[in-house]
Amino acid sequence: MIKILRIFILLSGIVAHSQQVTLFKQYTGNYDFYMIGNTMNTVANGTGGPCTILTQSSAALNINGSHTIQGAFLYWSGSGSLAEADLNVQLNGTPITAQRTFTVTASQTDLPFFGAFADVTSLVEATGNGTYTLSDLDLTNVIPPYCPTGSNYAGWSIVIIYENLTLPNRVVSLYEGFQIADGSGATVAITLNGLDVTNLNNAKVGFLAWEGDENIAVSEELRINGKLISNPPLNPSNNVFNCTNTFTNSSNLWNMDLDYFQIGNVLSLGDTSMTVQVKTGQDLVIINNIVVALSSLFADATIEINEVDIECNSRKIQVDYTVYNSNSTGRLVAKVPIAFYADDVLVGTTQTKSSIDINEFEKGTITLTIPETIDNNFTLTARVDDDGTQTGTVIEIDENNNEDTEKVQLIEGPEVNKPTDMTACDEDETGVVVFDLTSKINQASTSNNVTITFHENKNDATAGIKSIKNIESYDVKSHSSQTIWVRVEDNETGCANVTSFKLTAQMKPFTELTEPLMICNYKDKPLEVNLTLAQILLSRMFSYVDEIELKFFETQSDAESNINEILNVTNYQPPSFPYIIYIRASGTSDLWCDNIIELQVNDCIVPKGISPNGDGMNDGFNLEIFNLIELKIFNRYGMEVYYHGEGYIDQWKGQDKNNRKLPGGTYYYIFKTLFDTYIGYVYVIYEVK
Repeated sequence: MIKILRIFILLSGIVAHSQQVTLFKQYTGNYDFYMIGNTMNTVANGTGGPCTILTQSSAALNINGSHTIQGAFLYWSGSGSLAEADLNVQLNGTPITAQRTFTVTASQTDLPFFGAFADVTSLVEATGNGTYTLSDLDLTNVIPPYCPTGSNYAGWSIVIIYENLTLPNRVVSLYEGFQIADGSGATVAITLNGLDVTNLNNAKVGFLAWEGDENIAVSEELRINGKLISNPPLNPSNNVFNCTNTFTNSSNLWNMDLDYFQIGNVLSLGDTSMTVQVKTGQDLVIINNIVVALSSLFADATIEINEVDIECNSRKIQVDYTVYNSNSTGRLVAKVPIAFYADDVLVGTTQTKSSIDINEFEKGTITLTIPETIDNNFTLTARVDDDGTQTGTVIEIDENNNEDTEKVQLIEGPEVNKPTDMTACDEDETGVVVFDLTSKINQASTSNNVTITFHENKNDATAGIKSIKNIESYDVKSHSSQTIWVRVEDNETGCANVTSFKLTAQMKPFTELTEPLMICNYKDKPLEVNLTLAQILLSRMFSYVDEIELKFFETQSDAESNINEILNVTNYQPPSFPYIIYIRASGTSDLWCDNIIELQVNDCIVPKGISPNGDGMNDGFNLEIFNLIELKIFNRYGMEVYYHGEGYIDQWKGQDKNNRKLPGGTYYYIFKTLFDTYIGYVYVIYEVK
């Protein structure tokens, strides 16, 4: 594949003097390079030959084996300034116009030289091996001033980068520029950056150089990383640029050089750059391009999306993936970035944890949150060697196999409506209320493509387990409530939503009362009664009285309709004694339903005597109706013989504190109610048998 690191593009007519040689393109894979070209000179210049120049010449391309052209770049050059240059030529009859140009001026002669470039990849791809003819390069009227100095030349070359799957993996780097060594003896240094030397085998470098002479060898050197380079006998160390073509083993490529050299012995593992030094003591040499091929030990990172876990009603997904280093020649380093995209929007990044050996892999998991702006149906892309800006950090054999995609459908549960709550009273006082839940089915959803179940807690509803079976008759204990959870599940996707409603089973208060409550009138205001005594009486019998509100009515219908409430409850005057008052008992929470109980108000009279003979009639001193809180009995001498606190009904039957029978006669009492104190006497009469 092609990894373009840097491109310097100069439009035709934009000039830089002595343009430095810099990286143009870089290729990684089963690649190599080849160079063809030819001169337009008929003989070497400076030999006294004719001052003439051709307008066309040909060269043969013959790359062995099955191959694919990856790039083909035409360079042509000659004597003259850019104003004089011929920038429109033909290659195999196809018009070619320079896409960028170069120029430099020789300091010793003050004569300019030009260079031109065009990408001819498509033409070479279509033509393949065969003869290539460059024509219409006409410098006939330009060269006369150059002939006396022996610097008249013109020529062309094509650099071809090709793929052959039988080749070892290489990085092929093409550098270009227009740097001159003009015979002054000064060293021209060219630094080639962007390299990564991982293997010294088969490392080589190729040059396209203009205007070198075969017969001038004055202090001429080519050094790489400080070491002298040669390829004798074609390229001796003192005259490397000498009109030769290493690719064809030719020595008559007048005033241009197409040469390559093996350089494994001048490199070191780990090098990231290479320094080329050119020096001449007389000859003029212009470096137009340099091609470096390095056998590589490179990884080849690929990624596979193994599984995407999706949860209902969630925009979070869990992605299981595997990073491979297959078909590689080297280890994949640790911490290689991985980016994840949803419809090309970055949604998460991670990195490999450890280095991955050849043909090994590493598994990973990442949780991604998909933005609301992304449609529920999207394409998930996982891309390894991507830092989130689609920029890689490692050189790979294949830079085009770094991603995997997966169609993802986020699932939303069906639409759910919240059913209304249900409240019912335990009218029959059975201790439970039976509810029919079937009416809530259509309230939750009217869809025909869902399954609806009822559950007693949210966890069960969410999990879809332990559904309520008897939905037509579901029991709830009286005086309690139960939240029912409804699960509505889509029959196609299996995705569900849940909602809830409440069942309230109400209880009637004071249902244990079978007789009216009894209260007395005031002692000192015998026409009035205090109805609030009912609250006190009930509190003695029921622990939940504080949860109940009492309202008083003169008729049952008023109590049931909650109208005409008696408001003067502490000094109520009944129409007569005894009289029935109806109490509406209402709960202060929704766990109670209303109940109507009876309260009888009485004109209360203290008994004058008792006859404790065990016949069940008038055996005890019955004061139940007074609801007293304390009773004391005294004999005629003023001695207290009996005492009872709250809760007294008729427990005194003529006995003393020690439960011994008292003699018959007159006894005196003092008892207290909540509002009155009663003092009087009572006779104890024993039947004489």
